[in-house]
Amino acid sequence: MSSNLPIKSSSRAGRFKKKLVSESELHAEAPFVLAKVTPFQKLLSGSDFVAAYILTYLSHRYPTNWLGSKKNSLKISGVAWRDLPFTFEPNILKRLEGVETLNEIFANFALKSTPESVNRAVLEWSAGRYGLELMFRIPYPAEVLKQQKMGRRCVTAIVDQRLSTYILGERDALSFIMHDLIHADHFYYHNECYRGQLGFYGLLDQTIAYFDLSNEAFASEFEYLIADMNAYAVHLLKCLKSAMIHYFSEDYFRGWTQALNPPVALYALNTPAYVPVEMDSQLLTWLDQYRLS
Repeated sequence: MSSNLPIKSSSRAGRFKKKLVSESELHAEAPFVLAKVTPFQKLLSGSDFVAAYILTYLSHRYPTNWLGSKKNSLKISGVAWRDLPFTFEPNILKRLEGVETLNEIFANFALKSTPESVNRAVLEWSAGRYGLELMFRIPYPAEVLKQQKMGRRCVTAIVDQRLSTYILGERDALSFIMHDLIHADHFYYHNECYRGQLGFYGLLDQTIAYFDLSNEAFASEFEYLIADMNAYAVHLLKCLKSAMIHYFSEDYFRGWTQALNPPVALYALNTPAYVPVEMDSQLLTWLDQYRLS
């Protein structure tokens, strides 16, 4: 796999709304946001930086109503939000009386245009229960794969001139980072498929040299598999096999399997001969040998 192949926009597809504001609004807000978030880079941990990044955006876009309904009254240690250069409106400050930390804001309040999974991902990351890594650039597919086979995920925060554009032509920077957090939450939160996914990512990493990623259509499918599909491992195998046969041939797929000693179930996958319960179990057992964590 080419180490300089960037993740394509197809890898970032999802149901979360992509464009939260217009392009003209992006140009107008970028200097303000950049000036606010740049100092945070040297002051805060990854989870705290992302929390501050999100609040900076929300408080700028929705000055008087970004803080939604109060859900809890939890006390959680962490960075004091008053020590950071926020400029919240008086009505927001009044509602935050008695709230001490960034974590308490995310734990106790709904946030405008923010799915609950974003709040949860920030809090679980802060508590050390989600293995997330903050990056200030878009990772290469090979990096994503290596992170995921170890049970980790990246969260990308844009902190440069790209704040004034749609990232990968699709998402503004706030939508982009929320999208990463949503997928991270899907990866970790009550994920019964987690063990199988790790095996699948380990298998891909071990056989990465086989795949012909000069075929752009196949490369797009491949990147989608490793970047975003919080799915059942057998479904991931189905998609991978289908893509190999569709873009290349049955022989290409069988060439990949030669050194793997897979169960018969892999060859039966996507055919009438496949017996779901029995063969799912065989494939998951086989994948487990590639799991590193």
